[in-house]
Amino acid sequence: MNYTLSIIIPVYKVEKYIERCIVSVMHQNCMNVQMECILVDDCSPDSSISIAEKLIEDYSGDVVFKIIKHDKNLGLSAARNTGMKHASGEYLFFIDSDDYITDDCI
Repeated sequence: MNYTLSIIIPVYKVEKYIERCIVSVMHQNCMNVQMECILVDDCSPDSSISIAEKLIEDYSGDVVFKIIKHDKNLGLSAARNTGMKHASGEYLFFIDSDDYITDDCI
């Protein structure tokens, strides 16, 4: 499936913030916008990815979530590049995993 928008979120040591970030993506109005959200695990040593996996497992909305895992920590720029390689959206939107977006952002 091709998407209109791919949201890319690099993840590394953000267990305090990742829930708010992901929930803010889940609250977007997807009307007329096919969205995917790609989380790139840059070998985060904390619980960030397990928190994300639980949220995604319980989610039943329109945004399609994917988790891509690095074999070793490569840094923020490499994580963004990995997200872009896996994105199928016509447009890209980047969110840092310690940030969030408002409900009407997209």
